[in-house]
Formats: sequence, structure tokens, C-alpha cells
Amino acid sequence: MCISMLRKIAVVALLPIAMCGTADRAPGQADPKKTEIVLPKDPQAVVVALHVTGGMIRNKTTDPYLQIQADGRVILTNRIDGTKKESKLTAGQLQDLLRFVIQENDIFNVDATKIQDEIKAQQKNGPAIRVGDGITSRLVIKANNKEHEVSYYAAGTFAKQYPKVKTLAQFAAVEGRLHELANSVQKGK
Repeated sequence: MCISMLRKIAVVALLPIAMCGTADRAPGQADPKKTEIVLPKDPQAVVVALHVTGGMIRNKTTDPYLQIQADGRVILTNRIDGTKKESKLTAGQLQDLLRFVIQENDIFNVDATKIQDEIKAQQKNGPAIRVGDGITSRLVIKANNKEHEVSYYAAGTFAKQYPKVKTLAQFAAVEGRLHELANSVQKGK
């Protein structure tokens, strides 16, 4: 009887702790951070491409600065001389990256018009800034049976000036993450 009573107390005491992790999900619902991103069937299909133009560098080639294929192959193209370096993401790393791009930053719902409209609304609250020699980044995403392209000029600089512009912050976060990946490929990591 004493053991039965201790079990009941333990269950009652641990129930709130166990429920903390599932309070925001219905029973049986998958963790949204672990939802599988659907990739193209062709392993060589480019699922993420980052094109970078402008700044003080004239691109040697029209190839994307960074491209990631469905099989996890990462290709970095040097903007100055066109040479390429390669790396490989595991299937898990690719899924994590795509979750960051598609789910966490909702990149399929980010476009330059939305960004510009949100910036204009923010400019009413302060002076506009101008950037004379920034880069234009163009993202092309192909996953979940969708294709989306969005580009913006000097996104990182504008994101610092207008931190409340959600779509710009989303674009800048994705752009930044891809530049981090490019730097690790450049360093051979």
C-alpha cells in the first residue's frame, strides 16, 4: 500500500514536467522543427543557391557563389577567379539547414516588395539610410515541391538599421547562415 501511494505521488509530481515539452502540440503531432523537407528526386538538383553580385568585386563567372545540391554536395565559386571548392553536408545537416531557411525564416513568404514596404513604414519613424557599395544577394530555394527566388541589396546593413522589419531580418538571417557555410567551405572544414 505504501509503494502504491508513492507511485501515485511520483506520477502527480512528474506529470507537469512531462507535459512541458508537449504543451504547444496536439497529441500525436510531430515536432515542427523535425519536419522532413522534401528534396527534388535528382541528387544533383540545386536546392539552395546564393548568387552574390556587386560590391567592389566583379564576378568572374555567372555560377552561383554558393550552391547546395539535393545529395548534400556544396560548391563554392570564387567570385574573383571562378575557381571552385567543394564540401559535403550529411543528410541531417542538409535537413537542418533547410528547416532553418524554410521553416524558421519562412523564406517562401519573403520577397523584395514586402521588405521594401516594411522598410518604408519604418522610415516614417526616422531618417533613411543609403548604401553606396553593398552587395546584392539572390537566394534561389527549391524544396517542398516549390521554387522561390528573392534578392535584396545590402540586406545585412539595412537589417541593422531596421531591426523591426521582419522579412528583412529573415532574409538577412538566411543570407548570413549561407555565408557562414561558404566560409567553412573556404577554410576546408
